[in-house]
Amino acid sequence: MRILILIVSLWCASLSTAAHIVVPDSMLTIGHAYRTAKTDTSMAIVQAMRKRQLAPEWQLDIVEADYCYATLDYTKALKLYERAYADEESRKDPATELALLKQLVHTHDIMYNEVELMKCIHELRQKALKHKDEAYLAAADFVYGKRLHYHRQKEKGYSICIKAVEMMKNSNYTRKYNELCNNYADLLLMYQEDGRYDDALRMSLLQEEAILRIKGVDDGYKETMRFVYALRASLLAKAGRQQEADQAYAEWKKTAEHSGVADKSLLDYLILSKHYQEAHDIIHKYCLMLRNQKDNYSYRMITMLTTGVQVENSMGNYDEAANHCREIRSITDSLHIEKSAELMQNTWNLIQTEEDMATKTTILYVLGVLVLIGLTTGIMVVYYTHRIRHRNKFLIRVLNSLDAYRNMATEDIKKLEEEAEKEEMEEKMKEEQPELDENERLFVKLDGQITRERLFLNPNFGRDEMARLIGVDKNRIGHIMSRYSDAANASVYINTKRVEYGAKLLVKHPEYTIAAIAKECGMTNTVTFNRTFKDVYGMTPSEYRANSE
Repeated sequence: MRILILIVSLWCASLSTAAHIVVPDSMLTIGHAYRTAKTDTSMAIVQAMRKRQLAPEWQLDIVEADYCYATLDYTKALKLYERAYADEESRKDPATELALLKQLVHTHDIMYNEVELMKCIHELRQKALKHKDEAYLAAADFVYGKRLHYHRQKEKGYSICIKAVEMMKNSNYTRKYNELCNNYADLLLMYQEDGRYDDALRMSLLQEEAILRIKGVDDGYKETMRFVYALRASLLAKAGRQQEADQAYAEWKKTAEHSGVADKSLLDYLILSKHYQEAHDIIHKYCLMLRNQKDNYSYRMITMLTTGVQVENSMGNYDEAANHCREIRSITDSLHIEKSAELMQNTWNLIQTEEDMATKTTILYVLGVLVLIGLTTGIMVVYYTHRIRHRNKFLIRVLNSLDAYRNMATEDIKKLEEEAEKEEMEEKMKEEQPELDENERLFVKLDGQITRERLFLNPNFGRDEMARLIGVDKNRIGHIMSRYSDAANASVYINTKRVEYGAKLLVKHPEYTIAAIAKECGMTNTVTFNRTFKDVYGMTPSEYRANSE
């Protein structure tokens, strides 16, 4: 009960303080709001500017979101960032658009919002490539590397993160050393988790070096140094270098007191050094802050309470440890229910999409039958090719709806679908063309084998190889292709197969570059891939990928 009263009191005090601060007109600017960051004056400036409409709402949303982010109120910060990004005016300036996307990426990363995080990373990457901005490309790649490491693709994750750090170092970004400081901290924690303490210590030294670059420029210099010493003390304690850890702890105590991430990062050192009361105070203060921010049911709270269980047990406070365990179970159940509700909603949306698409497909099928009555055999083949393309577009839309669950789909199901389509094609061709001449029979055999075994993925696969497959001379192959396929010759036929395969990769792997997909399809020349793709689909690969999102 006392804790509840304290939380309510702090919340009311924060509201009343910001509301009663009198700000002179000369300070009612965005610049002054940032210069008074992390203080009630900053919020008072924003509130006064909103009331008097001295700046666009989206600009004030960004300032307030940055304030919430700096004070660790990530839930509120995320809502404000999303509201600002939804305003079309905020996206007219590329620099503002990229900065907003970067903050959305970092906030989703902190709050473990996996699906939204991956969407924002992809969008930030695309925008950064479009505007040729290496700093924001590096920011997107670094967080992507972190997630790969989190999902146990450790070496690939390290490789991407280190390349992103080098890209950031070589950029002209004005706050690159602040970004590098955070990057080195993340790498330190990754190396520490894997027991690579020497590499982690190297990151700590690089982090300190980056901070020295911003000394005298950034007001948060001392607070950041507190973060460095906290991380280093915990790292050295885990590495068994207790004396050096104690020295880092002594440096930490010299810095200005703060109640945020810097203190939380010291918990490993305090627990290993048996400073349980100090650890208890930090955990209590951090949990109180989360409750004050109405962030009771989150992974951050679970992490704090789990550490709290260990500390309370070490102090002999078994009842308090049991209370923490019950609260952890309650939060876990709540998160599970929330996830289940989201899953049910996504499933319902998918069912509605499939029903709509089924209706459209039926209508198109009826129209197709009416058209087929008056067409020749050659036009029937053209129509069938068009129908295959239409079905591919249908699959693209369904796959987009299933984006959050695409990892649950198995290769066996895909193979069964491909075999079913192949059998359907063969059955229909048998019904429509019961008597095939020799060349037509050879083409059907050749096309089936090339499609089934994906022979077109071999860059060296050409007319000579096709001739050997069906035992005819290469001149006859040209005649067969021009007579029984949509392609003018064997080369066009093979390249068409390649770009059709590439279209699937564009949707399945949005992180692949166009050059990588072209190479994967067996086409070493990206220009040829782009030209052939446009001939087949009427648009470039980049446009196709954008339309499928």
